[in-house]
Amino acid sequence: MASHPSPPSPVDERPRFGPLVLLGLQHVLVMYAGVVVVPIVVGAGLGLPQSQIADLVSVDLVLAGIGTMLQAFGVWKFGIRMPLVVGAASNGIVPMVLIGSTQGLSTVYGSLLVVGVVWVLIAPLFSKLLKLFPEVVTGTVITLIGLTLIPVGLKLIAGSDPSAHNYGAPANLALAGFTLALIAVFYRVFRGLLGQLAMLIALTVGAIVGWLTGLGSLAGVANGPVFGLLKPLHYGALHFDIPSILLFLVIVFVLMVEASGQGLAVGQVVGKKVGPRDIANLLRVDGLLTALSGVFNGFAYTTFGQNIGLVALTKVRSRYPVAVGGVILIVFGVVQPVGRVIAAIPQPVIGAAAVATFAALTVSGIQLLSRVDFNQTGNLVIVMLSLGVGLIPAGAPDFYQQFPFAAQVFLKSGVATGTVLAVLLNLLFFAVRKRRPEEPLVHREPAAKLSQS
Repeated sequence: MASHPSPPSPVDERPRFGPLVLLGLQHVLVMYAGVVVVPIVVGAGLGLPQSQIADLVSVDLVLAGIGTMLQAFGVWKFGIRMPLVVGAASNGIVPMVLIGSTQGLSTVYGSLLVVGVVWVLIAPLFSKLLKLFPEVVTGTVITLIGLTLIPVGLKLIAGSDPSAHNYGAPANLALAGFTLALIAVFYRVFRGLLGQLAMLIALTVGAIVGWLTGLGSLAGVANGPVFGLLKPLHYGALHFDIPSILLFLVIVFVLMVEASGQGLAVGQVVGKKVGPRDIANLLRVDGLLTALSGVFNGFAYTTFGQNIGLVALTKVRSRYPVAVGGVILIVFGVVQPVGRVIAAIPQPVIGAAAVATFAALTVSGIQLLSRVDFNQTGNLVIVMLSLGVGLIPAGAPDFYQQFPFAAQVFLKSGVATGTVLAVLLNLLFFAVRKRRPEEPLVHREPAAKLSQS
């Protein structure tokens, strides 16, 4: 009897062209705010004129698009070949502003070039740490990523400054609530392709309502250049300063921890095993984009977790829509009026979509943790302490303000602190003490397994 070829993995399935473009655009809309906020904040922090900030946004979109395509498609040893997107890391804002304001952007970009190359070289060594990520650690990290990101969406809805007169404005909350209601209704009513595009449709309707009610404006779309081009070494010859490089290396360690968690998370969501080689390929892309930033005036780059929640929500596990999203990002970076239309979508609408997708990612982590035996004391302690400590920066942003700056760079990343703590606690309970049997905190009979329909 002839053997039939095995069906392709859901990650490698190729949707038809029309749905492919729409699904790719949906991914871009979910990540867009997170991509453009870094160049805007860095440019404002350095006092750059609006024209130069616009150039930084353009460069950022193009590099993010290249990185996203690499993660999805994979070229040689670069790219995990999974539905993951790349964007400028918010962790890099503080050192860029600090170093840029004191030593100039030429030192910033010299540092990024060096640490990007180092990042690429050490990626295979860092990926060997995957054996330290059993289910209890991975589930904790995925849950923590989702819970940490939800406040980002809430800030887009209510605002980031509680002292501002329009913070938590009822109109903004109503628009966000309306968008969330649309998301729920569309996922309930629509089937097939429309169901997969429910987020995009809700975003579109929410944006139109926002523009019609005056909560957003398209007035600035026609202002500015039509095309934006990369300008290598725009800020002069690169300058290399060892203390600045060391500071960015601390940032790189944090980003590598976070990105490894994103790689494990997407593997769980799409149902594909992720090994050390995959994580090394993922990390090389982040390093490569950071090194290119040294020449093309970009930023420190990292693999985003935002879109993993969208994959979990839509059940579209293919990497090809994300690759198309990378192409769209490049178009937005070069053809600037298109990007300005997307940037004009009211923030409460983007925030509502962000809350939904980040919550979906949190649920994916909870689903993984549901397979963990919490009768074992170690597993319970790992999850409760790692989540508790990892959520400190989200709940109390100034908690570590008395610590040295270098320590703050690490501690203010809840994902990094929670991940490292989970790994260390796992070693403490299940490596150091593996000869001693675990006792439950409270004796109880194992819960009956639920039958699956």
